[in-house]
Amino acid sequence: MHYRIFILFIPLIMLISCEKETESLSFTSASTYFPLNKGKSIIYQLDSTVYLNLGTKKQINTSIIREDVDSSFIDNTGRLTFKITRSRRQKDDTTKWFPIKTYLVAQSNEAIEVVEDNQRYIKLVSPVIAATKWKGNAKINTSGNPALLYLDNWDYTYMNVGTPSNYNNNKFPDCITVLQQNDTIGNPANKSFYFEINYANEVYAKQIGLIFKELYHEIWQPPNGNNNTGYYEAGSFGLKYTIISHN
Repeated sequence: MHYRIFILFIPLIMLISCEKETESLSFTSASTYFPLNKGKSIIYQLDSTVYLNLGTKKQINTSIIREDVDSSFIDNTGRLTFKITRSRRQKDDTTKWFPIKTYLVAQSNEAIEVVEDNQRYIKLVSPVIAATKWKGNAKINTSGNPALLYLDNWDYTYMNVGTPSNYNNNKFPDCITVLQQNDTIGNPANKSFYFEINYANEVYAKQIGLIFKELYHEIWQPPNGNNNTGYYEAGSFGLKYTIISHN
């Protein structure tokens, strides 16, 4: 009789144990994929799309970017915040780095926020779960600035959670993708008509941070009575960051 009771309790204990383990494993903090500490550094290849000849021609310029965590402080909301310095060198010059910008990254239990060019982006949220969506640009006043209107109402979405990635022959076993926007109006292959592209995508590696980023905002105006070639509107741009190395 005692054996039967003991046998009945075994599955119950195993079930409770499994439930507790599942609960503990289900919460993955956003900071797992965006770790920061003073002295951390990541080097990227930056491919920038620029528009020449009054917007009639596109060109890709390549340079090398380094991002260094300089310092940290507690902001006025009590969040640990880091100052990042971005430096640039030319592709073939390995010695001379030129600081070009600083920006802030604020960490909390709920989210990772990046403040760049006075705009606050909610880059990651906790917990990290596939298909989770959030308004990543909700803290940006897009309606008050026509140049930022293309950022309005973006749904950031977690995809490919926990999958491996490979960039510049660097293998990363555990990554997440954040699809921020994928919207195209018209047909970019047909320059006889108007088209607009807004695309943004970022990939983060566990315990490393951002390893890949694409951001494109491009508007094409077709030929008309005042312009027989057509042109890309001022404000169009393209950026692609690809990790080279990290410490």
